[in-house]
Amino acid sequence: MKKWVSLFGFVVLAVMVLLLYGFTLYHAWLVKRLGTIILFMLCVGLVKGIVVEGRHPRLSDEKEDLFSVQSVKVFSAVLLGALIAFLLKVDLGMGAVVGAGLTSLMAALVAPGLAVPAYCGAFVGMTSARLFSAYGDLCLAAAIAGAVYLLTQRSFQGYGGKLGTIAFCGTFVTGFGLKREFLLTPFPALGLIAPILLCAVLATAFTFYLSVTLEHGAVPASGGTALISGLILPNLFPGEVGDTLAVMATCASFAGMSSPKRITNWWAVLAMGLFTGMIYILSMPLAGGAVGKLGTISFGVAVSVSAWHAVIQKGSKRDPIPPGC
Repeated sequence: MKKWVSLFGFVVLAVMVLLLYGFTLYHAWLVKRLGTIILFMLCVGLVKGIVVEGRHPRLSDEKEDLFSVQSVKVFSAVLLGALIAFLLKVDLGMGAVVGAGLTSLMAALVAPGLAVPAYCGAFVGMTSARLFSAYGDLCLAAAIAGAVYLLTQRSFQGYGGKLGTIAFCGTFVTGFGLKREFLLTPFPALGLIAPILLCAVLATAFTFYLSVTLEHGAVPASGGTALISGLILPNLFPGEVGDTLAVMATCASFAGMSSPKRITNWWAVLAMGLFTGMIYILSMPLAGGAVGKLGTISFGVAVSVSAWHAVIQKGSKRDPIPPGC
């Protein structure tokens, strides 16, 4: 039973990230963007990484199943995380980035054992109020994300952005099913491209440094990066520029959540940040408002960079990653 559950969860995540990257590549090719070749190489690495992951599934030895008490707690944490983040963002006017960052830090302090699913729910809560106008819509998206979270606990462990991809499943399926219109976001001005890429590299490196080097853990590191960027960048750069950079920093922080057993050196971390910024720019016109898209971007980059790094290192072996990393 566990094997089939893991297989289904694996397929769900693989399909979501391949859809986003496939449409981004197609759109970039149509508009003849300069990053198309690099995006194509990332897609090749993504496919390779997915194939390798599918050949070596990581199954847990735990006795838990989908209907255990722990599963109910995890599902509830996803739902509660979405509600709190949405409340902070919409009703208290804190904004999506600050709301999600506060939610993650509160979860890490109050219920550290459930901080990861709560942070996943916070991604759902970051979704645009124009896409989900009522709490009922949000709860439906969070419920789908919670179910996918349970199905994917043993798939793609250690890759940053996995939580966002799970949230993207909930927000995209709900928005599409309710026939909501996703936001249309234009490509940024040429003068903003360099700051976006620099912000992506710095946020990825800073998150990885907090998570791995200082051993604060992935959730507090990413949540802290998001909170700091959400408070500082819009004030340093008023208007659309600051908001865009804050969102970019949050997106990059998801990539920085990767395990050191997946991303093994700082060159890979910096490359991951740079490519995350590039994909963020190229995918801006697609699925706007579904904030889980940001995690899916970083998830695809993490899988691809890890795969290409393995090729460069001639397939050097990695130790198995324990569940929950």
